[in-house]
Amino acid sequence: MVTADAGAELRFTGGTIPTEGDTAIELANVDPLPDGDGLVLDEASTVQLGEILAEWSRREDLHRAGVGLSRTLLLSGPPGVGKTMTARWLAQSLSLPLVTLDLSSVVSSYLGSSGRNIKAVLDYAKSGPCVLLLDEFDAIAKRRDDDADIGELKRIVNVVLVELDRWPDSSLLVAATNHPQLLDPAVARRFDRSVELPLPSAAERSAILAHAVAGRPDAAGEVSDSIRDLAAELTEGYSSSDVVRMWSLVLRRAVLRDAPVETVLLEEIARIGTSSTQMRDKVIAALHLRLGLSNRQIAELVGISHPTVATALKRTVES
Repeated sequence: MVTADAGAELRFTGGTIPTEGDTAIELANVDPLPDGDGLVLDEASTVQLGEILAEWSRREDLHRAGVGLSRTLLLSGPPGVGKTMTARWLAQSLSLPLVTLDLSSVVSSYLGSSGRNIKAVLDYAKSGPCVLLLDEFDAIAKRRDDDADIGELKRIVNVVLVELDRWPDSSLLVAATNHPQLLDPAVARRFDRSVELPLPSAAERSAILAHAVAGRPDAAGEVSDSIRDLAAELTEGYSSSDVVRMWSLVLRRAVLRDAPVETVLLEEIARIGTSSTQMRDKVIAALHLRLGLSNRQIAELVGISHPTVATALKRTVES
């Protein structure tokens, strides 16, 4: 782990966080001990994040060479792929507090206040080493089509442009967006690095599930690797948060029914197969070939007749 200024946490104490006008509404959230454990990303994204950590560990070498650190990072990708978790992981790995600003929450109805709110948080984040997360970064671009607010939004964009150019390398600014195509091109070009996080692969979904299972020691022995891997294989198109949400649902149902976790997970796998005939055939084949379940066991699990299972297996063999 790269260690930053040991006093960084002390600079972000209660009472100093900027607020909305004369109210007590805080414009940012400060997490002095962010937790990014369990982050699972694709190899390309992992390499880029590893390079950022390496830059921090060799910052003096980079300065001597006349090369600056990556000061700003743009994370994009579908909802739930781990953008916020990535910011937490970076902050944890750098031993820095995480300061979070949700841009959609600081856009004020009062003329001129939105730009001042954002600048206040950016100035606050620059007061000590930290990772600053600008969540829902596309909120600015999305609302530029609003003719009533276009003047105010232009001022916000100008504030962001100036701050990105002036951002110090003592902190890391991370912006997260689900819609990079909506960002002002001038803003997108200002970032030192841009990482697109894709939906997780089957192997990555299995790793996410493995971490979730490990977080519940009482359930760890109840879920075999084969069933975990099967669940990962059959959840194509699921985001990281979708996988975690599925696991949480399985745990709740297992507790409410006093049923084995593995049984409930198998039922959830079977439920996934009801979306289409093709997916159902895939699930049935996997339950038969990968887990060795009989036609009758599969029929009971999926909720279909024994002959329907046999027909599905026949279609799979013929295809």
